Amino acid sequence: MTLILGIVGHPLDHSVSVPMHMSAIFTLGIDYVYLSFDILPENLSHAIGQFKRENIKGFNVTIPYKETIMPYLDDIDERASRIGAVNTINNESGRLKGYNTDGTGYLTSLREQTGFDPRGKQVLLIGAGGAAHAVAYALLEAGAGHLTIANRTREHADMLCRHLGVYFPGGLLRSIGMDEINEGDHTQSDLVVNTTSIGMKGAGDITMDVTGLGKHAVVSDIVYNPLETGFLKRARAAGLAIHDGAGMLVHQGAESFRLWTGLRPPVDVMRQAVLKALQEHR
Repeated sequence: MTLILGIVGHPLDHSVSVPMHMSAIFTLGIDYVYLSFDILPENLSHAIGQFKRENIKGFNVTIPYKETIMPYLDDIDERASRIGAVNTINNESGRLKGYNTDGTGYLTSLREQTGFDPRGKQVLLIGAGGAAHAVAYALLEAGAGHLTIANRTREHADMLCRHLGVYFPGGLLRSIGMDEINEGDHTQSDLVVNTTSIGMKGAGDITMDVTGLGKHAVVSDIVYNPLETGFLKRARAAGLAIHDGAGMLVHQGAESFRLWTGLRPPVDVMRQAVLKALQEHR
């Protein structure tokens, strides 16, 4: 019997997860299929119930459900619970268990593409949603020296700082509004990472003045469509090292694939499928 995997979110027209995971399925010759489930917010609860009834093997979770889907799950992995967001769900003997592979995927990709080591570094993180939870947790866990979280709604950044402060006490965290990112010592950050959907096709651009950053800084964006956002283009033009979102997508997807199948994912094949799909969606 063919086992069903998929991705849940809304909207999903930007997603390239289907070709990425199908490339892995074809390469390994396993009896799985990976589908796209674009679900409206008011239908989320019904959809999760349907997935359980139909014994869906597992699925990824993307914007805007990484936090709101958690109450509908039977179990949550301890690390995902600490992060406060879920991006991967596995059907384990009829119980839906939530995991988070975003943070490890991000960190693996960041190191792979730029060689950046977070230990002792100053980080400015833009956003306070589900992806921000995972990326912030991973950077702090890897030893980031100080993390500033900037968000359009300052209260959300405050809440994320308080949440993370439970696990990383000691004054490593602070929150600011988006209107403050070009002020003070934020311009001395070693890493600036956008974890929002700003920069996605038709979704504006991050307004930070990257020319104020030191030449050692890395500018990172988890958006992968387009592969090089306006934010990254401006950073490249300023002579800074950049990190795009495709690597995070591939590595978090590879870890999800391992959780669902128990098999070693063909990471290079998945990466090639992502890059090809992005070329076709230009």
